[in-house]
Amino acid sequence: MSDDPILYAVEAGVATITLNRPDKLNALTPEMLSGFFAAVARAAADPDAKVIVVTGAGRGFSAGLDLGIIGSGAGHRLETHPAHTPIWGDDVGPALAPYYSGGWPVLITSRKPTIAAINGPAFGWGFILSLHCDIRFAAKSALFNATFARIGVPGEKGSAWLLTRHIGQARALDLLYTARRFDGVEAERLGLVNAVLEDDALMPHVIEYARNIATFSAPRALAAMKAQVWTALDEDYSTAFAAADKEQDIASASADFREAFASYREKRVPKFSGK
Repeated sequence: MSDDPILYAVEAGVATITLNRPDKLNALTPEMLSGFFAAVARAAADPDAKVIVVTGAGRGFSAGLDLGIIGSGAGHRLETHPAHTPIWGDDVGPALAPYYSGGWPVLITSRKPTIAAINGPAFGWGFILSLHCDIRFAAKSALFNATFARIGVPGEKGSAWLLTRHIGQARALDLLYTARRFDGVEAERLGLVNAVLEDDALMPHVIEYARNIATFSAPRALAAMKAQVWTALDEDYSTAFAAADKEQDIASASADFREAFASYREKRVPKFSGK
């Protein structure tokens, strides 16, 4: 395997981004995190990538921030990613702008579905990274930990905001207050992951799931739905309904809409252009 700390590959419409520092359980350095943000932005702009999968090399997803950088003066670079610019158009998801900017939100502001394949420990900032993905699948050996209270900091990088929306206030506060470790089985029970799988079944399941979306779901519809879901809890019903109507009018005039019906009539796999 390459020594590059971030691996990027695209196959059958799925961009797989792998955190590749297995000897350190993929603990994040400033350079590694910047490279990760760049890889997500690359996938977001890659016409061959319809879905983005994030995972870790070896036996871990990410052990979080590499503690070796604390006090080194390197931390200031963690917020900087000049290559990233927002890619939501005015037609899809403009309400995201007040909530997200910079490198971390690239997983959310990407117009493409993002899936975390959590193959092992996801601690601290690794846990946060998984929270920024749209969908999460975990191996049975996966472990999670919102470590923040035990190191004297609040929920970092939007983690409290995200965790509350994913699993509800009481469950989020339990994990944040106690900073306890919990496994993939409990993560599924809490609703934090969509499913928990045997370790050797995780990646085959995630890749098949992602390829199914990449093949049969229209890219523009995916982008619109992603924006609708991520903004849903911050809009009233009337605003959301009006936005959905506007999006429907735009979508019904799109090439993807016509292709969806043509492929159905002709009983073939659709060839979506994202237009």
